[in-house]
Amino acid sequence: MLVQIIGVLAAITSSVAFSTASVFIKLSLRDIRDPFLVNGIRALFASLVYVPTLAYVGVGRLNPYIFAVIVASTVIGPGIGDVLFIMGVDKLGAGLATVLSYQYILIAQILNIFILHDFRGFIALYLTPLALLGMYLAVSEGGMRANLKGIIFSYAAAFAWGISTILVSYLVNTCNLPPIEVAGLRVIVLTPLLMSIGFRNIRTITKRALVILATSGVVSYFIGFILFTTSLRMLGVMIPSLATTLTPVLSQLISSKVLSEALTPRRVTGSLLIITSLILAVLLA
Repeated sequence: MLVQIIGVLAAITSSVAFSTASVFIKLSLRDIRDPFLVNGIRALFASLVYVPTLAYVGVGRLNPYIFAVIVASTVIGPGIGDVLFIMGVDKLGAGLATVLSYQYILIAQILNIFILHDFRGFIALYLTPLALLGMYLAVSEGGMRANLKGIIFSYAAAFAWGISTILVSYLVNTCNLPPIEVAGLRVIVLTPLLMSIGFRNIRTITKRALVILATSGVVSYFIGFILFTTSLRMLGVMIPSLATTLTPVLSQLISSKVLSEALTPRRVTGSLLIITSLILAVLLA
């Protein structure tokens, strides 16, 4: 039970770390408009922390197969998945794009059963629809607009994130790699990919944006990635993926304070549904 509690705390804390990303990105987009450059800078500063950390703790010998899986999980998830999500937001707005894309949780849970045969926290599969309903209530206020391309982009992001989550779980559970090693190598691989695309707009960087994105990179890509990967190691895919439904809701809670965005009863109700599903998942697992 203690392992489950620690794993859940790691998953929830990682969701808190991830939830700050949208607020930091909104602030930085006032100066930098290129999403590749924004995420590239975040990954760069996280890498500056990962490199000495991994040098201190050491990195095991990686065969070409393991390294290929790390690269694939990076390109598919934070690479392709995040870009597709941004494209979905552009076509649908943040509300519907989030609701559709976060169905990656169900995709990851189902793939986890059929591919990894990991049944830890299986009850979370039944509680995920409750959490998704809570997320829908929290992020859909103000209406949604339908667009076929946006729906395709959002569901494609869901599949990309789902596959990436399974690959990371495979690395830390089946291949028995340390979570910090997997998290660090993924960000180090991600950095040049994003920076090579966003480099053309490097002159738009301001000192203000640099400080914001450096902070975001350490919080999300360093602290968030390590904690989420650790929770996958301790709990499997089911409960940690369920916990990520907190991320968009917490983002709105933070925005209500930092960006003066409204916090409504509907959003509070959605948050409570998500929290309830998490508590039940832990108690019944």
